[in-house]
Order: sequence, then structure tokens, then C-alpha cells
Amino acid sequence: MSTGEQTLTVSAGAKTRPRKAATRRQKQERLVAVGFLAPFMLLLLIFQYVPLLVMARNSFYDYSLLNPAAEKFVGLRNFADMIEYDDARRSFGITFLFAFGVVVFVIPIAFALALFLNSKLPARGLVRTMIMLPVVTSSVVIATMWSFLLDPSNGLINGALDIVGIARQPFLTSTQQALPSLIAMTLWQQVGFGAILFLAGLQGVPSELGEAARIDGATRWQVLWNITIPLLSRTTLFVVVIMTVFSLQAFAPAFLMTQGGPQEATNLIVYHIYNTAFIMQQAGYASALSLVLLLVVLAISMVQMALLRSRWNY
Repeated sequence: MSTGEQTLTVSAGAKTRPRKAATRRQKQERLVAVGFLAPFMLLLLIFQYVPLLVMARNSFYDYSLLNPAAEKFVGLRNFADMIEYDDARRSFGITFLFAFGVVVFVIPIAFALALFLNSKLPARGLVRTMIMLPVVTSSVVIATMWSFLLDPSNGLINGALDIVGIARQPFLTSTQQALPSLIAMTLWQQVGFGAILFLAGLQGVPSELGEAARIDGATRWQVLWNITIPLLSRTTLFVVVIMTVFSLQAFAPAFLMTQGGPQEATNLIVYHIYNTAFIMQQAGYASALSLVLLLVVLAISMVQMALLRSRWNY
């Protein structure tokens, strides 16, 4: 037999070699893993995937939550109504503007805070706790507190403006200032979360790269722009996606602070879905809005991951 034939025979034998059977210990470890995962997967199935399927099914029906048995199949009419009427388009537009404002301001401020926290500061743990405190505080508490702060009559912010000679501002009662006020509140609440994520990314960047660049004559700004920021692209992508999804699903600010007003200037899409389902009793149309929102969030997240995908590894 030639050398080539022997090689083919050995290769064929290697390909057809039976897979080694799992040992008893490996089987026990798999059973333990399944046992730990099963409760979570069951809850995920019951409270997330099944409701999603029900929502998708209900989007093709017209019914009221007060009398769901009287539902009527309407096909794609609920989706056609979104195009025909301008309430959904206006609400989606306001939501996109809100999300854009939050992301645009959160990213640079959170990154600057992370750089500050990454330096050698006294009582760094206390400073980090202060920055993270708004993140872990209930959204209801945050919205209530900011409602008092932004009150046009007796709010603390207007009181401070009076001291420096600036006229009182309407804030939440103004069609021009209501949405920026909600963006400012959300920025204050969520910037700490972005800062902690960026801080984790900064601490994972090898310090040797910056030290080598400094030895070669690079300034701090050049190290930051050419080394640190590119190496944080994965962290930046994660923060952008998380903040975008959070902003597109925001509900508490509109519900607790403005009720979608004034003149629907803060009628965020999730609040609009709530009103459609529970106030107007158009649950089928609300389900269609929810399904479209889900698809929009997925599409935006995929586009962000495609545009901001990491090109640097370390």
C-alpha cells in the first residue's frame, strides 16, 4: 500500500471514529445545569415568549379588554390604521427624538465620568456610589422628585433661577420645554449606569499600550483618541444599544410627569400604547403598535451593531 493510500485510510478511520461516550460525572453535571436553568427558562417562556405570541395573535383582532369574548378578526386593518391616522406616527416621532436626545448626551457625559472615576481619587467608592444611586432608585421616585423640581410655580429650579435673575420657566407645561425636561431627567438617572460600564471597559484596556505610546511621544489626548476610544468600541456599542432600547421603551416619565402632554408633546409610544389599550379600550390596535415597536427596536439595534461593531481587539 502506498503512503498516500495509508494516509487516506488513516484519515477515513479518524473521521468515522465513534464519539466518546459521556462519563457519569459529565452526565451528572449536565443534569445539575438543566436543574438550575429550568426554573428560569420556564419563567421566561411563561412571562415573555407566550405573551409575545399572544400579542402577535391579538394584533389581527379588534376587541376590548372589558369584553374580550366579542373579538372580531380584522386582518391587517390595525396596521393600516397606523398609516392612515397620524397618532402613531407622531408618537413614534416623539419617541425617536427622546431616544436620540438621551443617547447623544449620555454617551459623552458617561465617558467623561468614567475617565474621572478611573483616575486616582480619594473616596472613589463613595463617588461611584453617588453616581450609581439614581440608577438603582425607583423610576417612580425619580419622576416624583423631578416633578417637584420642575414645578413652574414652586419648583426648586425656578427658585434658583429667581435668585440669579432669570425668569421662571414653564418646563413640563410648555410644548417646547416638556420633552427636553424629560430628556434631562432621564440623562440624570441613567448617566451613572453608562459611566460604570465605560469604567469597566477602561479598566480592561491594557495599560502597556498607553505607556508605550507615551514613551514614543504621544500626548494624553492622542492616547485617548487613538488608543483608548478605539479599544472601547465594544463597550460603546453595548452602552449605545442599551440606552437606545431603554429610551424607546420609556414609560414612567410620560405617565407620572406629563400624562403625554402638553398637547401630546411627550406622548411616548409606550404611554400611547397604554392609553390605547386601557383608556380607549382598543386592545387589538395596541397589540399591533406593540408588535411594530418590537420590530423597530430590533431593527435599530441590528443597525447599531452593524455600524458600531468592533474592529479592534486586545
